[in-house]
Amino acid sequence: MGLALGGAALLVGGEGLGAALAVGGVGLALLWAWGADLLWGVRGPILRVALLAGLLGGGLGFALGGGGLAWVWAGVVGLLVAQARWMLALPEAWARLRLWRLEAWAVLLVLAGLVRVPVPLWPEGFPWLALAQMLLLCLAALAWGLRYAGVRVLGAGALVFALGLGVEVIGSRTGLPFGSYTYEGAPGPRLLGVPLIVPMGWFALGLSAHLLAGGRPGRAGLLLVAWDLGLEALMTAQGYWRWYDPHPLWYGAPLQNYLAWFGVGYSISWLYGRLLPGLREGFGWAYRLEALFLPVGLALMGFWPAALASGLAMNALAAWGGVRGR
Repeated sequence: MGLALGGAALLVGGEGLGAALAVGGVGLALLWAWGADLLWGVRGPILRVALLAGLLGGGLGFALGGGGLAWVWAGVVGLLVAQARWMLALPEAWARLRLWRLEAWAVLLVLAGLVRVPVPLWPEGFPWLALAQMLLLCLAALAWGLRYAGVRVLGAGALVFALGLGVEVIGSRTGLPFGSYTYEGAPGPRLLGVPLIVPMGWFALGLSAHLLAGGRPGRAGLLLVAWDLGLEALMTAQGYWRWYDPHPLWYGAPLQNYLAWFGVGYSISWLYGRLLPGLREGFGWAYRLEALFLPVGLALMGFWPAALASGLAMNALAAWGGVRGR
């Protein structure tokens, strides 16, 4: 989904583009929170129906003078209708609408996605929206963990948070292991000079990548590297960190940075595997939502190479490493 909408943002311009993507993002987030596991198993037929609807509707809209934006709206609406039609035909999907089947972590995850929708309309509010989104994401991770792993998730989460904070404090002051960068001037709140959302991200998205990878540290590390392909463009533009490395590879970050991301991601997944064994995917859908919103946001901001690279890498690796789970 993230790749499809990211491609639309790359190819089509216009004043209504943000509205189309905002509506689509909200609708898709709600549908996937309702039954992501049910939809993922039939993604092929759904995409074919959505593509046909998009071609027919977009062609008609274009012929009537709607311009290129008609294709975007038709594709978004087609995707929403195809998924909603499938869900409405499943008894299990109807059962999930009952209040006693609604889980707190899924609600928090949807809210974390919805908070990102106003970003294109309120760019100066990005630090507040990013903090709110990451806070909701961490609360969703804790709620999921308490539901399926018990209080063990508190200790595991605290350890991973401390690990993420520690490597960032050392890295920003010594250049190891990521390369030469600084958090000077970054939006707050900060802890030991590091923006709080950074170790929060290691905790929440690290857990999501671990689960999506089926507990395989190597795959989890690759998932986090793919995430950083988009983060480097976004967060440097927002002033969260600045690179001073003499050998930049991607938006100022050196190759060393991505090797370090893989190493830290591998370590985080290894820790989660030892401290929270036997868990299945569930919260892995947080990464899938990130693979939707991050490339679209980058495209709307004009960072097209980062949007394309992160969209391709995140969605391809999520499809490769994903497993069915809670």
